[in-house]
Amino acid sequence: LYDKELETEFGPFDDWVNTYELFRGKANEEDGVTEERFVGKFKGRFCLYKLTEDEDVDWDEDSGHFRVNRGIPANTPVQVLILVYIVSASNLHPADPDGKADPYIVLRLGKNEIKDRDNYIPKQLNPVFGSFEMQATFPRESLLSVLIYDFDLVGGDDLIGETRIDLENRFYSRHRATCGLPTEYSEGYNAWRDCLKPSELLSKMCRENGLDGPHFRPGRIIVANKIFTGKTLFMHEEPVESYEHLSLKILHRWAEIPAVGCRLVPEHIETRTLFNKARPGMDQGQVQMWVDMFPVDLPHPGPSVDISPRTPKYELRIIIWNTEDVILEDSNFLTGQKSSDIYVKVVVVRKRESIFSLDKTEQKLPAILILQVWDFETLSSDDFLTLELNLHGFHRGAKTAKSCKSDMLTDGSERISIFQQKRARGWWPFSKSGELTLQGKVEAEFHLVVAEEAEKNPVGRARKEPEPLPKPRPDTSFSWFVNPFKCFFHLVWRSYKKYIIIAVVLLITALFLALLFYTLPGAISQKIING
Repeated sequence: LYDKELETEFGPFDDWVNTYELFRGKANEEDGVTEERFVGKFKGRFCLYKLTEDEDVDWDEDSGHFRVNRGIPANTPVQVLILVYIVSASNLHPADPDGKADPYIVLRLGKNEIKDRDNYIPKQLNPVFGSFEMQATFPRESLLSVLIYDFDLVGGDDLIGETRIDLENRFYSRHRATCGLPTEYSEGYNAWRDCLKPSELLSKMCRENGLDGPHFRPGRIIVANKIFTGKTLFMHEEPVESYEHLSLKILHRWAEIPAVGCRLVPEHIETRTLFNKARPGMDQGQVQMWVDMFPVDLPHPGPSVDISPRTPKYELRIIIWNTEDVILEDSNFLTGQKSSDIYVKVVVVRKRESIFSLDKTEQKLPAILILQVWDFETLSSDDFLTLELNLHGFHRGAKTAKSCKSDMLTDGSERISIFQQKRARGWWPFSKSGELTLQGKVEAEFHLVVAEEAEKNPVGRARKEPEPLPKPRPDTSFSWFVNPFKCFFHLVWRSYKKYIIIAVVLLITALFLALLFYTLPGAISQKIING
């Protein structure tokens, strides 16, 4: 990953030809402006040789054996397939009054233009783009312009910045900047994507530079009398002799070849600075990209690399097993018992910034899980306790509630990543926002599953009931105004059942005795009169 242009690392790729700017008329020192006089560029090479007397006699202008021609390709049109990979842009200059931009990509190469206006990215100064494919004919179409525009619904789109690449210089350079060399020869996602295999590419470079070789022998390859050793026998279903890995190793060490050796461009991403003529000399942002080029007359290299951003394919499942030592603020007015209601909120990160926004703004947030214990209040605002866990690296939970301390989240104890461990369970401390004092403890379990497994074994989400567990609390709210009878049952009956039963028995007995003493005199008198 180069933090500058590829030309900063390997030079302007002018090892085969020089580029000269052409201007109209004579230079005038008083004007000092050359942009109006610029009419194009000229590519050529000028060399001066001192000949001996023998060379002067034998010189044949028609033979074409000029040393100045070495490395110069034939001046015939060449059809080239060009794959432009624009990974992302960063620190773009804001183009809208709200300090944001709606960037999209425009590619220009000669008369060819790709305008990706329909896929603009709303409200973003660090957008992620993709890959583009186009064809060109060298030397007529060689200057690639990468422009980033700001999408405007009304009026013309504004240019944020642009960068230019001379593809012809890269195509013919001895550094071979057409397709970067991978670190290894493999298959699958990171498969070899050049149109020539490493052994074919090594043979081509030896032939073009007039080198002896390559000579392939078991366990070694000889190039220009230089021996390179390595593994050439590989075991699959049966032994296979392959020289591709060793050939790639030689290409990475091409600078060791005498006389003609040089560094070859590796697989890379270059960072190019964007400029705008309206703001001369000012950095308008950076774009990370790379370019692959393949002659059309060679075998097709295959489909382009998929560099589209990966969407999340995980599901985090959370089980709250228990809470302990939670500081309860509410008290029952009859019994004085402490109580709290707990509920969960869901955060949405893709939203419209205002009701007038046409597109949703994507906000990239770190993988931080926030657990909150909320105390439900009917007539006032709710109180809550908070626990924040960075899922990429959080402290391992305590095994018991007793060993769960408030300093667990600040000491240098072991940290774990849920993306590596997949499952974690333990006790973690709660605290109020901005405070470090222990306000409670929670026993929780986290389980990270991939999308395929989540589809096979679905579970409830958000406020739905947890499938495999009993209800964590009664289906009621601890409020006399909402559910008075259920609240009486859970808050009064469970704690004072014995006393209530005794009181009821005594009350019934007292009523019976009262009725007895009230009706007994009348019954006795009636019996005497009738008797």
